[in-house]
Amino acid sequence: MKTLLVAVVALGSACAADVGDDLAGESTTDDGVAGKADAATDGVYTYFQLHTASGGYSLARINRSTTVCANGATKASCTVPTLDWSEANLTAASSTKVTDAAGGAGVPAVVRGRFAKHGSAYRFVVTEAWLAESGSVASGVFAKITPSGVRCITTPCPTMKEHSLDNSYTANIAAIDWSLAQLSEREISAFDDEIASPFGTIIAGDRFSVSSSMKGRTATAAFHRVPADLPCYRGGCSGEVCSAQEGVITTCLWQPEYACDQAATCERQATGECGFTHDDAYNTCISGL
Repeated sequence: MKTLLVAVVALGSACAADVGDDLAGESTTDDGVAGKADAATDGVYTYFQLHTASGGYSLARINRSTTVCANGATKASCTVPTLDWSEANLTAASSTKVTDAAGGAGVPAVVRGRFAKHGSAYRFVVTEAWLAESGSVASGVFAKITPSGVRCITTPCPTMKEHSLDNSYTANIAAIDWSLAQLSEREISAFDDEIASPFGTIIAGDRFSVSSSMKGRTATAAFHRVPADLPCYRGGCSGEVCSAQEGVITTCLWQPEYACDQAATCERQATGECGFTHDDAYNTCISGL
């Protein structure tokens, strides 16, 4: 895929302005609301631009002209005095990194979550956080990029799928033109790897044509998901539970596979959840039962 991406760098700027973007605009389906729609779109709803503001933090829905605030008012953006990090599974250092970045220009930080009431005041509950890799100016459609599942024997091939954030629009693409994002080859390689991860990656950019039948997207900016980094704890009567909660108690009903859990590592998985990493020692143990 990397060879293809390099090959289209020169094409992106020339073609982007001449091609209509089928992910642009605001879809009426679900109006960017999480729920049933997310199950069909790999989790692309409830994403917001995050900026520091007088009295707290300003949040505006990605790819949308309006945002529904915690009090029900519809505005271009909403301000809350507090961010609630309890569901993001981030250490204080990681959450501080996000709020520090939110003071920058452009779109330095993207968060996923929801507005909620906190006593007589309002807050925003963060479930995911994403940071821009460079200081490039984000423009165009914000899209989550994941594998399309398409396999070809020739190139170009639409191996990636793009999902417009907070919208129902999707399309398969054959390439990303990274030339506007001010990224090194090492940084581009890291984004290539993240596309195949459980969360995919997020870019902002415009449509261009890779060929007469293949689409691509320029990347004016690209965002890394801040990985969950709170510790995980082994618990349960037989040490069979790996969770974010310390001291979990379970009924002492022994299962032979619990012995193998002792050989596994309790840690954050690629999904961000706590779980046992089933390494060679675990697999050897299980196969011997």
